[in-house]
Amino acid sequence: MAFAATLGALTEELIEVITSTSSQSNPGRFNVLKESSQRTIRHHNFLRTNQFDVESKLNGFEEHFRVVNKDGLADALRERLDALALISNKWTPDVLDLFLQLEDQPIRNSKLTDLELLKKSDKDLGPPLRWDDIAKEDGWDQDRDLWKNAKFEGDSSDEEYYEGESVVSADDELTSISSAEVQGRKPTDFLIDPQDASGLDQVRKTQLWRNAVPSKDATGRTQKIVITEFQAVREVFSMLTGLENTLFDAQGVPSLQFQLKHTSWEVCKALLGSLSEASRQLFVLREFSKHQQQMPLLQVFQEAVERRLRSFDSEISNLQSRFLDIQQDVVVSLAGVLDDVKPHLQPLACLSDIIQELQRLKYPRPFHYLELLFDAAGIAQLEGSDVVYEFLATLFFECFQVYLRSIRLWMEAGELIEEDKAFFISSSPSQLPASQVWADQYTLRKTTDGTLYVPRFLQPAASKILTTGKSVVILKLLGKYQPSGIQSPGSLLEVNKDFASTYGVFAPFSEVFNDAFDKWMESKHHAASTTLQRTLFESCHLWSILGALQQVYLMTDGSRSDTFAFAVFNNLDLLNANWHDRFNLTSLAHEAFSSLASVQKIAVHVSTDGQAHDVKDIRQSVRIGLPSIRVIYRLFWPIRIILSDESLTQYQAAFTFLLQLRRATYVLHKYRLVSDSIAGTTNTSTEQDIYYGLRTRLLWFCNILHSYLNTMVLGPLTAQLHETLRQAEDVAAMIASHSTFTKQMIAQMCLGSKLDPIQQVILDMFDLAIRLQDARQLESEREQEEVQELSRLSFMSSPTKHSSRRYLKSSEEEDETFLFEQDRSTMLQDREQTFAEVLSEIRADFDRHVKFITSGLKGVARASGDTAAGKWATLAEMLEVGIQERR
Repeated sequence: MAFAATLGALTEELIEVITSTSSQSNPGRFNVLKESSQRTIRHHNFLRTNQFDVESKLNGFEEHFRVVNKDGLADALRERLDALALISNKWTPDVLDLFLQLEDQPIRNSKLTDLELLKKSDKDLGPPLRWDDIAKEDGWDQDRDLWKNAKFEGDSSDEEYYEGESVVSADDELTSISSAEVQGRKPTDFLIDPQDASGLDQVRKTQLWRNAVPSKDATGRTQKIVITEFQAVREVFSMLTGLENTLFDAQGVPSLQFQLKHTSWEVCKALLGSLSEASRQLFVLREFSKHQQQMPLLQVFQEAVERRLRSFDSEISNLQSRFLDIQQDVVVSLAGVLDDVKPHLQPLACLSDIIQELQRLKYPRPFHYLELLFDAAGIAQLEGSDVVYEFLATLFFECFQVYLRSIRLWMEAGELIEEDKAFFISSSPSQLPASQVWADQYTLRKTTDGTLYVPRFLQPAASKILTTGKSVVILKLLGKYQPSGIQSPGSLLEVNKDFASTYGVFAPFSEVFNDAFDKWMESKHHAASTTLQRTLFESCHLWSILGALQQVYLMTDGSRSDTFAFAVFNNLDLLNANWHDRFNLTSLAHEAFSSLASVQKIAVHVSTDGQAHDVKDIRQSVRIGLPSIRVIYRLFWPIRIILSDESLTQYQAAFTFLLQLRRATYVLHKYRLVSDSIAGTTNTSTEQDIYYGLRTRLLWFCNILHSYLNTMVLGPLTAQLHETLRQAEDVAAMIASHSTFTKQMIAQMCLGSKLDPIQQVILDMFDLAIRLQDARQLESEREQEEVQELSRLSFMSSPTKHSSRRYLKSSEEEDETFLFEQDRSTMLQDREQTFAEVLSEIRADFDRHVKFITSGLKGVARASGDTAAGKWATLAEMLEVGIQERR
């Protein structure tokens, strides 16, 4: 109630002040305004400033200052924030928020020197300067007409402004003039009476040659204007410093009207020609320094050129001083001046050639001049020109520091400078999911023809730079990034200017640069890569996930894989129409791989194409149905960086092939004949011998493949993968190692495109196993029908004595199974052929397929340079040895 009363009183006072309306003068309007104001105040939506948000923004500015190498500003900001915290009140966040709303790019515009303006000077500056004091000192404080407006009328004349004539002597040393004197002076009063007329005449005489008109000899030929060597030297100095002169034009072309005294025209022409070339090259440099550059990378190059031109002008001034302030005897010689200037001109001439080559390109890349400097420094070193080499190499490293800022910001903070078109790393315009950040968010920029948009001298390190920055980005997403608050000593690329003493005389400039840059880059690369690798192995459990993938996809634990696979095969043999039910398949997988800690991440389903096939067709071939079974292992997104989509596809291909191999082995082992003594009849026919021989051969073939895949492919490759992952220097190397592992696995398992015909024949062999068992089952049914018919005719049939020759599951003895109760015509093959004919065809196909596989593997191994060729040859020898032994 007290608050409401206070609020009401303040509201009434506010209304009276603003509207000049009181409860006595206009009660109706006053009450309306009061109710409206109170309702607005009570229901306003403007909350107080979020002090935590303000503090976060200010801390963000401090961090950004440090990232852009402005540690001084960051320290100053932190010092003032700490001091403000001791004297702050409830309005401090609002004031700071106002400042933040008024900020204008503080990262770019803030300067540490501006803080000095806020400090009070300790010096006694004396009384402040006032206009009254100035007026008294100059004597115009009493001049009232000074502030009158001038009247420029038609009948006015200049004489009206002169009140008298003031005569000022040349020796008058007055430092201040009264207003009346200033108004009375005439232009002629500023003329200086020369005291040394003879000296002036001498100067005029020495400059007469500039305006001299060439004369003609008796034959009518124009004569040259003869000048002294001293005059020529003066013109050369003016030309070299970029000043106007008579002997050379603006582009450095010499005038052909003049000739040196006591010098032949040919010698004079040669000297002026050499100086003209130097003038032309200097003109290129001076013109380049005048044009405004927009990009920082070109601005630093322009500033470096200007600095070297100033240094050259200083050297020319020192040479001129020898002729102006003569301390000892000096020989005035144009050739001598040329020799003295040549060491200073030679580096600038090389620099001028670089700029001309840069200007000849219509659309040069911003960093192209760095490539030209890099190449020119290497050429100068090969030519033995140490002065030019050191000049160009130093200039290169100075300009490269600016390009290095983008690299440093990327490698240390994982950030890109906006609108930086010179940097070779680009970002996707849209933010991608975390699992795709590594592969697709940041890429190396390329030109339209597909080449990398990278300076040639950085191309070997471009991938490593990209990897380091992406590692920092991933660490930020994982919350594991720890920025360094203090700039590291290696933030800038420092190179000793005395290259010869540091790296030796014969060390190529490319090696000098690579050595310095590799050391600098390694300091950034190692920290980020090591941290990310440790995070993947320890926090994301990469080792356990790889083990789970190998157990699920590569079936390294045979008993658990058989549990899942045999359950699927049993449903196929029972002609279960719902064999592809994803919930049932996933449940079977969870039961089979229950020992895995991440078993709930496994999901199994059958693709739409596989569901469209009839279960009867799927049962009769490994090509139908089994390839449609998809195993999905849900991975945490950081692991997806190492295990790409392509690698998971190759895991699935290996799983399918191993499942097909297990299907053939399962069919050959699932049913066995009950012993003859139990069956009640002997089994000594030739057909049975052929059948057992074929079954043994097919089992041998499947066992050979099992042995080859487990002992020569999957085992060694898995061990090699673990070793390469431990030794990988960064995440990119880990990705490459795992990608190499999956590719080699597919190749050595004969699943690559090169061995596609051989793979199809191997699948034919698996189908032969299914066909053989179907044929034997059909023959068993025929024999059973014959025995039943004979028993019926002889009245000897008895259900308790009936023990026909049939197949049983490997876990059963004489229990009837669902398989025997099905209609054989709907599930067994070769019903129209005799058992002997089917066995004959299977034996022929088996021999042909084995020969084709053996010869094909040998041929491909000999013709291919693939690393898997040796494994293919080994598999061919294993099959060939088995064939010879069975013969």
